[in-house]
Amino acid sequence: MALSINTNMMSLNAQKNLRQTEAPLQKAMERLSTGLRINSASDDAAGLAIATRMSRQINGLNVAMRNANDGISFAQTAEGAMDEMITAVQRIYELAEQSASYNTSADRSSMNTEVQELISELSRIVSQTRYNGELFLNQQKSIDIQVGVEVKETINISTSNVSPDTMGVATSYSSTLTAANVASASAMSYLSAGLGASATLAGVDLGDAVTTATAYQNNSLNLINRINTYSGDTGATAFSFGNSLVGGSAALTATTGNSGSSNDTSVAAGFLTINGVQIGSFAASVDSSTAAASTTLTNMLSAINNKSATTGVTAYFVDKGTVATSSTANASSVLVLANTDGAAIDVTLNTAVAGGSLISNTLASSTMSVSAGQNGKIIFNAGFTKTSLSFDGTATGAVFGVGTASSSVSLTATSLNNISTTSVANANVAILAAKESLESFITEKAKLGAKLNRLDSTIRNIESTRENITAAKSRIMDADFATETANMTRSLILQQAGISVLAQANQVPNNVLALLQ
Repeated sequence: MALSINTNMMSLNAQKNLRQTEAPLQKAMERLSTGLRINSASDDAAGLAIATRMSRQINGLNVAMRNANDGISFAQTAEGAMDEMITAVQRIYELAEQSASYNTSADRSSMNTEVQELISELSRIVSQTRYNGELFLNQQKSIDIQVGVEVKETINISTSNVSPDTMGVATSYSSTLTAANVASASAMSYLSAGLGASATLAGVDLGDAVTTATAYQNNSLNLINRINTYSGDTGATAFSFGNSLVGGSAALTATTGNSGSSNDTSVAAGFLTINGVQIGSFAASVDSSTAAASTTLTNMLSAINNKSATTGVTAYFVDKGTVATSSTANASSVLVLANTDGAAIDVTLNTAVAGGSLISNTLASSTMSVSAGQNGKIIFNAGFTKTSLSFDGTATGAVFGVGTASSSVSLTATSLNNISTTSVANANVAILAAKESLESFITEKAKLGAKLNRLDSTIRNIESTRENITAAKSRIMDADFATETANMTRSLILQQAGISVLAQANQVPNNVLALLQ
């Protein structure tokens, strides 16, 4: 190699190597000072993108865990309030049991004083129990707890209205038919569990919930028989007549019976009008014989079907206890009017009672809101085999009863708010109300307990998921100090060597001066 003082190639080469040594040293020191393997996108673009998405998921899981804990707090708040309410209702039950036994009026009055105070406390708990400033025991409350990192990854927690005025049982009032309203075309009765409903009398289940028109019809026909089957257990009695409720239909029954002091009440010819079309004139007698009424209904069926093209209404018979249809009536038949297009059926029947009085009655499906079921129903009865109905029980989603143009029987709520122990009868009602309320509270607490267990499980799952994702992110983002320390040490040694070599290379041109001496 030629000796030169203008170009020092050894110095240039040493400088290049020194710069290459400084870059790893700088990177190692940066990673050791920040603790991160990736400090900019240039370090690892793909790894940074993956780690950023993981950071979003980890942050979301942290919030989800807080949300789940908030849900637990909500459920625990509700459960704590219900615990106190259960204690109060248990005491009401004890006092009602005691009052139903032999006691003086003064004793019952004292017990009733405590009962009313407990009821007031129940109302206070409901009206003052809040979560995050909102009341929730006095209404149907439903909240969605976001426990995931994506949309709609939620757990729903709901509580029912546990106000004293909504807790208790249903009782009934009795209605007695008279000769006048038995003869009336508007004398009507209804008794069915309804769609999506169930019925219980004095703790005896009378039938499960039904959801279809066929099941509804069958349930309606059998319900009254079940009531009387369990009469010995429930103390309930019901009319013995056939009835059928079908979606968008009206039913006319052929049963007859006695009422009041009149044993033979004649009904003069009446005009039947359906959807504005006069069908014809019909007459029947309300006495101990069903033949006349059956004949009348058979004639009605023929007349109605003759006009079906105009009215849109067809008729058929359903016998008590069955869902089979026929075209001939018997003593227990029900004449069902079905509107094929699903519209309401307007029925007008004008009848004259023997003795000169005219009874005009117009019934439309919109006026029959007392019946639970589908699309409105109308039931006409020529008479009844018994004159009154009374029972106690519970009803869900339906109205039960029997009535006439002048009065009706329906289930009305006997809530904790209006119970007392001032008499044996009242105490017995209070016992039932407290018992049913306790059952409701037990159901609510079971629901809350299940939600609490689920939220606990959710939190554990979130913690596990967060831990694993955090570990994965750490492997991508965090610096390995052992590796980086080794890299830094190596780079420092190379740097020192490079500096030393560069110093020697810079001295090479000085050797040329020796040639000039």
